[in-house]
Amino acid sequence: MKKKYKNTGTLEELILSSLKTDEDIKEWLTISFEEFIEDDDIVAFSKTLEYAIKAKNFINEISSDKNILQNNFYAMCDGREQLQVNTILKIIKELGYSLRIY
Repeated sequence: MKKKYKNTGTLEELILSSLKTDEDIKEWLTISFEEFIEDDDIVAFSKTLEYAIKAKNFINEISSDKNILQNNFYAMCDGREQLQVNTILKIIKELGYSLRIY
């Protein structure tokens, strides 16, 4: 007999529920950036930034304060446009974090 599971929500809801604190978000971004350095998957890293922005409820602030139009931002997040390094750094800074190389 198959077990039946209640609808537990979407993957996005699961991820966002695990990003409750700044420490959670920093760890999420750090791990993703390290993976990006290894595999060069900008789409995956863009998704990580998107979830971090959503977790901090910064979508409107990011798109208006840093001259990143919402349509362009979503195009970057879903891989239709490639993120530029300066855009990545602006988003990370706006989220209240910095990039450390060691």
